[in-house]
Amino acid sequence: MSLRKRFASVGAALAFWLGNPVLNPATLIFMGFVLGWDFTALRIVFGLLLVFGVSYFANRFVNEESLEMDDEFLELPKHAEDSHRSLFVRWISSMWSLFIGVLPAYIITVLALGAARAWIFPSVSPAWSNSIFAMIGFAIVGTLFVIPTAAEIPIVKTMMSYGLGSGPATVLMMTLPAISLPSLLMVRKVFPTKVLLFITGMVMCIGLVTGLVAMMIM
Repeated sequence: MSLRKRFASVGAALAFWLGNPVLNPATLIFMGFVLGWDFTALRIVFGLLLVFGVSYFANRFVNEESLEMDDEFLELPKHAEDSHRSLFVRWISSMWSLFIGVLPAYIITVLALGAARAWIFPSVSPAWSNSIFAMIGFAIVGTLFVIPTAAEIPIVKTMMSYGLGSGPATVLMMTLPAISLPSLLMVRKVFPTKVLLFITGMVMCIGLVTGLVAMMIM
């Protein structure tokens, strides 16, 4: 949000947003030891495709000169008013504005998704543990569900211990960390709706493609 507020391009802001969770080095190393280095290799290859490919094409969807954002995010700081305030005070003020802007959406969506977790992650049955229908379902769920950093690793590990196949597991591994419904709601004022829809669709599609590749090689 701050990058867009400072007029960073859509592509640059998206690359920063997606790259942080998907290509996090510590997460990748942790994944290698827990899930295996084959999972990590898939995450790196398709993560690079997701971060840079989606960012590049999303940037071409918009005309930066005509892009409209909420007035709140178009206002640059009034340096004359801020000159007498310390850096710490200005930092606290900025953090408070961000906190007020994103917390309500985060709480509401996290509570709603958490309440439905029993249906979102059902018990795995052998009939669909590695099916295309399971992959499509997990692609949708993984894209919308919110998790902490690297939490996709224990989630995937647990689901595989219950019988989930490598295809759906890889779909979760790709889609869970990338974006979530709360994050989409938080940035809706600084990205055009068509860009957010494009990101959502591409995360699901790349997750599915990664799952299909995993089924063939693992």
